Amino acid sequence: MQEDLRRSNTIGDSRGILYFAGIVLKSDQILRNSARQICSFVDGIRINFNGAVAFFEYLGFIEVSFDTLRPTEDGKKLYSLLGDGFEEALCEACLNKVTADGIIDISALHFDAFKGRYYIQRHGFPIVAAVFRNVLIQLMALKELQDGSGSLEISEQYETIFIKIQKSARRKISLETLKKQLELQEIQGETAEVFVVGYEKTRLCSTVLADKVKRISGIDVTAGYDIVSYEDDASVQYDRFIEVKSFLGKPHFYWSKNEIEVATLYGEKYYLYLIDAEKATEVGYIPIIIQNPAKAVIESDSWLMQPTSYLALPTGVD
Repeated sequence: MQEDLRRSNTIGDSRGILYFAGIVLKSDQILRNSARQICSFVDGIRINFNGAVAFFEYLGFIEVSFDTLRPTEDGKKLYSLLGDGFEEALCEACLNKVTADGIIDISALHFDAFKGRYYIQRHGFPIVAAVFRNVLIQLMALKELQDGSGSLEISEQYETIFIKIQKSARRKISLETLKKQLELQEIQGETAEVFVVGYEKTRLCSTVLADKVKRISGIDVTAGYDIVSYEDDASVQYDRFIEVKSFLGKPHFYWSKNEIEVATLYGEKYYLYLIDAEKATEVGYIPIIIQNPAKAVIESDSWLMQPTSYLALPTGVD
């Protein structure tokens, strides 16, 4: 964000903002000093010229050279709305930009059921965002509450815009967070499975059988287990089916319906290997190994099975 915006509390009153837009967005370009002079001699309006230039440049409505202001395509579209939807379009562009850049905190948006109004708490607009806060107030998108809290009420006509911005921001944050979580889980899972393959090869004394320990999860993701191994050197075929779960902190794991069904099917031949992601690299680390978890976990008081979601289906017949 430009320094002129950081130093500014306002770019002008509502009439000044509209007047400035009408001057700098009207033609293909205008000399900066000419625009300044035009905006300086108008009675009844207030314009912080440098702040307004920085604001419209930040939102992508004008391009600024040393002595020239030139409207962008978005700026021309905004100009076409003067007198009919200009304020709403400017507010939406402002909210989109400051939300995308993380300048305002969308978690500060709430609904007051008693008043039937949305509001944004004071911390939603930090000091560096004062200019955006005041532009939104000038354009009647926000109204200062008189309760001393510093919170701002969202005008009813702007609720749809705020909802749209909030939804877009949540989706972006959710996708970014999900992507990071999935990447971390994938790395942890692969590391844990590689560890278990090595652990199994060391456990088996027979070199022939050890070489046949196989990690199948890279191809068959529906098998219900990750690794096939052997109980001991007397085994003549795969008879240890291992599902690997990696965890951080206190031992825990998520168990899918398919994995539970496969565990039940294989019984004593099915194992859960719980790998502490922080300790797996330590020499001599031994994982938590649970044989026949369909019985040892589900029927045991040592583990709490806690559902995280339910699939609800109607019982009636059409």
